[in-house]
Amino acid sequence: MKKILLRFLFASLAAFSVLAVCSKSSFLYPMNDWVDVNCFFTVGRGILHGLVPYRDLYEQKGPLIYFLFALAGQISESSFLGVWLLEGLCFSWFLYLGGRITELLSGRKNAFWVSAALLGILIPVTPAFSHGSSAEEFFLPVLALGLLIVLKAMREKRPLVNREGFVLGLCTAAALWTKYTFCGLFAGLAFAVIAWYLFTGKARRLLPLIGVFLLGVLALSAAVVGWFALKGALPDLWQAYFVNNLTQYTQNIRSGHYDAPLPNLLNNLSWSLPGVLGLLWMTVRIKKHGWEVLAGWLSAVCLFVFTYWSGRRYPYYALVLAVFAPFGLAGAASAAAWVLKRVKPAVKSIAVAALACLLLPAGPLIALQASPNAYLVDYRREDLPQYRFAEIITQCEDPSLLNYGFLDGGFYFASSVLPSDPYFCTLNIDLPEMDQALRKSFLEGKTAFVVTRSQKLKGSSNYTLVDEADLPFEGRTWHYYLYQRK
Repeated sequence: MKKILLRFLFASLAAFSVLAVCSKSSFLYPMNDWVDVNCFFTVGRGILHGLVPYRDLYEQKGPLIYFLFALAGQISESSFLGVWLLEGLCFSWFLYLGGRITELLSGRKNAFWVSAALLGILIPVTPAFSHGSSAEEFFLPVLALGLLIVLKAMREKRPLVNREGFVLGLCTAAALWTKYTFCGLFAGLAFAVIAWYLFTGKARRLLPLIGVFLLGVLALSAAVVGWFALKGALPDLWQAYFVNNLTQYTQNIRSGHYDAPLPNLLNNLSWSLPGVLGLLWMTVRIKKHGWEVLAGWLSAVCLFVFTYWSGRRYPYYALVLAVFAPFGLAGAASAAAWVLKRVKPAVKSIAVAALACLLLPAGPLIALQASPNAYLVDYRREDLPQYRFAEIITQCEDPSLLNYGFLDGGFYFASSVLPSDPYFCTLNIDLPEMDQALRKSFLEGKTAFVVTRSQKLKGSSNYTLVDEADLPFEGRTWHYYLYQRK
């Protein structure tokens, strides 16, 4: 137990120190201005005030991400402190599990320390990390846990025990209720485990394993469905999360031009290259790794296909594939052990400890130079349009607000306002009723304020322009307008 706690503490130091620089949710930043994160936080804060996702606040992700942000709101609704703390805990868990995977595949006990520290640096500084606090980032430890459970059983040449099957079911259900493209990894693992059982004389144990796996899936799914049933919002959950996403979310509507999936991986070489090389390394050594090779390749391919099947290819989508980076670090650890095979074990242990300790302070220093988010550290709250507009909005007796024409820009958060209509911003989905509801809102002057981005409010005589401001975001400068009802 002490060993586990020591390792998790090390992973936490690596995670929190780097995320303090790389994530805009960190206390070093005035706020996280990423639209996706603000959508999550608006819905999460809404849950704390009795609003129900999909029915009272329309958004597209799975309910678990909103529950997570509601938990963050319990810590602080007026800052991203809670978001950053949960983000750090999740990333710490991922670094711990990633280090364990490296250790398992390489067979080197000391590989954990350097691997955990390196993963903490290699992943957050890449474009796929985006602005921090993405659903992909939060889910990395769940994906890593699924991989570790299966790989460990295969390495030890033993069947999965009931507890492991149940946890895999919970992980799969968590994927389903967060972003169902995440289910790709568990689909790949399922195919690998079924083949492993059928061809190694474990066929009789397959049905009981499937039973406990489904029990895990049902346990978490029942909790989610039950919550929405109690709120009388099951039809809204079904329509918004499943029907609309599967039928409408198939093109890059209202989006820029993004790299195709494979070129996108080339933009994240610090973790994608180790992932690919690690899988190849295992394949070359298939006699030693055996079924682990099949599990690695199937889970990677299925996760890749599930991630990009819709035709959309936002840069942060690729981040889930960083879960395979430990495979490459395992190969590097094995190669290093072979080169240093004549060095005394005590000397190697000292060298590994020294390198791991050097990587801890190096992480945030490297992040300051490499992270695309570091520019926002120089901004104060009053420099941001969100807080500048909030000064005007909060002075009004009616602070109602509509974020029109773009995803949630953080103006609800900065003004401590909750939306008054389910369609609280313009999402990247071709949904006619959303466009009609948003347009009707400002044409009828339902809210006291309307915020737009890079477009003036047209077609309504109910509002007058009261302020405007600029803010750089993702490589360009956006111009924001604040309108107040006459």
